[in-house]
Amino acid sequence: MGVRPWEIGICGTFDVANYGDLLFPLIAESELTERLGPLTLHRFSYNAKTPPDWPYAVTSVTALPGMIDRLDGLLIGGGFLIRFNKDVAPGYCPPTPEIHHPTGYWLSPALIALQHDVPVMWNAPGTDGNDIPKWANPLLEIALTLSRYVAVRDEPSRCMLETLTSAPVAVVPDTAFGLPRLLNLEAAPSAEFTRLCEASGLRGPYIVVQARPELEGFIRFIKNSPKRFQNFQFLALPIGPGLGDRTETIDADLPGLVRLPCWPTPLGVAELIGRAEAVVAQSYHLCITAISSGVPVFTRHNLPAIKYSVLRRFDGVFDLPPNGQPDIEWFLARVGRTTPSAAARATYQPLSDHWDRIAAALLAEPASTRPKLEHFWQSLPALLEDAAMREVEPRDWLDGVARQLTVARAETAAQEARIAEIHASISWKLTAPLRFVGRRIGYSGGASGNGARRRLL
Repeated sequence: MGVRPWEIGICGTFDVANYGDLLFPLIAESELTERLGPLTLHRFSYNAKTPPDWPYAVTSVTALPGMIDRLDGLLIGGGFLIRFNKDVAPGYCPPTPEIHHPTGYWLSPALIALQHDVPVMWNAPGTDGNDIPKWANPLLEIALTLSRYVAVRDEPSRCMLETLTSAPVAVVPDTAFGLPRLLNLEAAPSAEFTRLCEASGLRGPYIVVQARPELEGFIRFIKNSPKRFQNFQFLALPIGPGLGDRTETIDADLPGLVRLPCWPTPLGVAELIGRAEAVVAQSYHLCITAISSGVPVFTRHNLPAIKYSVLRRFDGVFDLPPNGQPDIEWFLARVGRTTPSAAARATYQPLSDHWDRIAAALLAEPASTRPKLEHFWQSLPALLEDAAMREVEPRDWLDGVARQLTVARAETAAQEARIAEIHASISWKLTAPLRFVGRRIGYSGGASGNGARRRLL
C-alpha cells in the first residue's frame, strides 16, 4: 500500500503572457516538492492553457468546483493579486459572465475551498493600495479568518488586510526572490539559453532593455553615444506580451540590438536576465530577478511607490532621470554583474520559513471550515436586505457576522498553534527526506466532502 502524491491547487493569472505571473507555480512546485515529496500542482486561472503553446497546463476556474474535493490544499497567489479594479490586462475577463471580475481568480476560489474544508494558504500576494470596496469586506474577512496561513509581500498590504481579521498576517519577500534556487548561474548555460543565443546572435556582454515604449528616452541615450557602448549588445526583451510589451518598440537601428526569435519559457527569461550585465526596466519581477542575480537595475523615474518602494531597499537599484538619459559616466560605472547583495541574500531565510509554514499548514490535522461558511451564507441575505433598508455603512450591519467570526478566530488560533508547533520542531529540518512517508495516510474530518479524503493508493 502506498501514499498517493499530494494534489495542491494554486490560483492566479497564470493564463496571461506575463513573466512574473508565470513564475509563481514553478517556484511553488519546486519548494513544496522539496518539503512534501511527490505532488501534482493544479494551476487555476480564468482560461485553460496547454503545452506546447504554453509553458505548463492551466485549468480554468470553471472546473474548480468539480475538482475541489480532490485537493489537499489551495494556494492564493502570489503577485499583484488582491485587487478590485477590472483593468488587469487588455481583454482579460472571466470565461463566463457569472464569475465576478477580478475576484473570480483569487477570492472566489478561496471561499470555494473553505466551503469544502480544503486548507487555504495565501502565498505572499500584494494589494494595489486602493480601498477595499465595502461590499467585499465581509467576504474577504471570512476568507482571511478561516485560512490556515496568510502572508503578503509588503507592509502596506498587511496594514490593509489586518483591518479585516485578527488572524496573523505575515510579511515575506516576494517569492520570486527565491529564483536562485531554480537557476544555477554558476553552472554552464542551459540548453535553452544556448539555443536562444545562437538563434539571435547574442554573443558577448549584453544589457537587457525591457521592450516598452516608456523607455524610449534611454534608447536615445544609447544612440547618442554609440562608441561608448560598442562592447555591449542590447537585448530587447518582452517581459509581458500580454500587458503590451513588444520587441518592435525598440528602434531597429539601435547599435548592438538583439531580438529573440520567440518568447522564451519563464525560466529562460530568468536566465537571460540573470546573465546580463545590467537591466533597464519597469517590470517588478524583471527587477527582482536581476537583484537576486547580482545584476544592476535601472528603473524608469517615478514608478508607483505602493509597488516599487520595496525595491529601493536593495543595493544596485538606480533611478533613471525623468528624460531617461543619465550621465554616461555615472551609468557605465554601475554596469556589471556581481554577486547578489547582502540584502538580496537576506531574503533567503524568510522565504524558506514561508515555505516551511505552508508545508506545516498542509501537514496539520484537518479542521473543518464548512460550518462557519454555512452560517455566514445563512445570515448574508438578511444582512444585505437590512443594509439596503437602513442605508447604513456595511461595517455597521456586520455585527452578526462579527460574532460568527469571533468564534471562528478562536478555533483558527488553536489550529495556528498546532502549525507553529510543527514548524518549530527541530525534527522539521532533519526529517525532510522522510516527511512524505508520515503524511496523512488517512483521516476523518467533517461528516462529508473533503474531510473524509484518504491518501491511499
